[in-house]
Amino acid sequence: MRILVPWKPVVLAWGLLSAMIFLGFVASSLREGKDPFAPSAMKAGVTQTAQQPNHSHKAARTPTR
Repeated sequence: MRILVPWKPVVLAWGLLSAMIFLGFVASSLREGKDPFAPSAMKAGVTQTAQQPNHSHKAARTPTR
């Protein structure tokens, strides 16, 4: 006995889910200011240069007695 599966709704649901995941990735990348379509090697170089340590301009506190 064969089980008949209506493939059209399955394919449409899968496509809708895939599109939502892709659009969410693009939107989050753009919100962070990154290019979502840049090659991964280029992304690694951008993140390494962007994550330089922040130096505080406050004077160092010295313990007073």
